Amino acid sequence: MIKGFLIVLIFLLGVGLSEIYVKEFQKLKNISLVKSELKGVELRIYGEKGLEWRIYGKKLLSVGKNVEIESPTILTEGYRIISQSLSFNKANKRGVLKGETELFGEELYVKTRNANIDFNKGVVWGKERIFLKRKGNVVKGRGFTITFKPFKVIINEVESTHPAT
Repeated sequence: MIKGFLIVLIFLLGVGLSEIYVKEFQKLKNISLVKSELKGVELRIYGEKGLEWRIYGKKLLSVGKNVEIESPTILTEGYRIISQSLSFNKANKRGVLKGETELFGEELYVKTRNANIDFNKGVVWGKERIFLKRKGNVVKGRGFTITFKPFKVIINEVESTHPAT
């Protein structure tokens, strides 16, 4: 009789502990996304073509798979891109450069607004107006694609200005 009572008591104790465990686990499912904010950041991202991207920023805000960087400076293959902000998805390595965006390279300057960037494929593109200056030549247009490896710029709707010779 006492053994049976102890077995029932142990069983009821096990059921009670299981119920507490399940309730605590359900509370974990209801937790919202964790937000992280960092100041003075440096990120390194590696793309498919062996490109290494180094991203420096004043402030980084991370929510789930999305990252927002304030005043980013992006370096790769001897080129530097600066913008007002960068938003990108950590999973697919694609993002948007928001605001005034400039690209600097050896004897090269490119200026536009709101460009898309794919760190995996090494491509920046957009539909906005673009201003490109290289070795004294100025090219203006609307819509562009910049590939970094090998470096190539394609501009749609081109308006070209050549210096007088």
